[in-house]
Amino acid sequence: MSAELTIVSPDGTRHTATLCSPQAPAAPVVLILPAMGAAAEYYRPFAERIAARNVGVAALLDLRGQGRSSARARRGDDFGYREILELDLPQAVTALRRAFRGRRLYIAGHSLGGQLGMFVAARPGVELDGLILVAAGTAHWRAWRGRERWKVRLATAGIRSASRLLRWYPGHVLGFGGEQPRRLMRDWGRVTREDLYRPEGSDFDYETSARQLALPVLSIGVREDPVAPATAREALLARLQRAEVTRVEIDGVRAHQAWKRHFSWAREPADAVDSIDGWLAAR
Repeated sequence: MSAELTIVSPDGTRHTATLCSPQAPAAPVVLILPAMGAAAEYYRPFAERIAARNVGVAALLDLRGQGRSSARARRGDDFGYREILELDLPQAVTALRRAFRGRRLYIAGHSLGGQLGMFVAARPGVELDGLILVAAGTAHWRAWRGRERWKVRLATAGIRSASRLLRWYPGHVLGFGGEQPRRLMRDWGRVTREDLYRPEGSDFDYETSARQLALPVLSIGVREDPVAPATAREALLARLQRAEVTRVEIDGVRAHQAWKRHFSWAREPADAVDSIDGWLAAR
């Protein structure tokens, strides 16, 4: 059973959350945030599995500029992490709180969605009961080890260069990140260079606020994931100095190559949902 919830950000950008609802009337709500460049619809098997197992109400929401979001980089819409963290996600949390009064609310973010979910949770006034981070780690090149560190450094430098030279970043052509505006890519690039989450145009100190965040956190890693290896996940989690962090690893889809497993767990999500189910029950 699914429904839709329209969310309008303060600047007029429109988003549509797809709600997959379980039979259990008091089930918690899980807001699913995609990876960079991925459409929320890709995670429908994950959302439906959550609902079918009565784990919770699963709400699929595109990041700004992707999927059913009204913003588009190729049209000249300019935005970055600031709009997502300070306009879109707080509005989505408020809308879900109103729609499901009295229920626990969690963000389940994959990759960049996990990073953004963590930092929006650190904002004053954003009321969450916990975080679920799936294959989410920093994109800072030093978080990798050995040869992979230098591969990541070269790859991220190339992506940063492309996003500076072009009017908008055509990730659908280059094979990474989807279509993004320059400002979002500058925010992403700052993390790859400096491991610093400081959205352009924002005066809020996300790094300091994250260190004060006291929420339960479930970190789900995918074994042998080259995009979010354990070292990158731990570098992100190191910011959560007051959080109660639970760590688990899943195999993902072992038939797939390592790069693809970073994403394909969402299409065959039984192990991830098992981990979430147990963690939520313990809450």
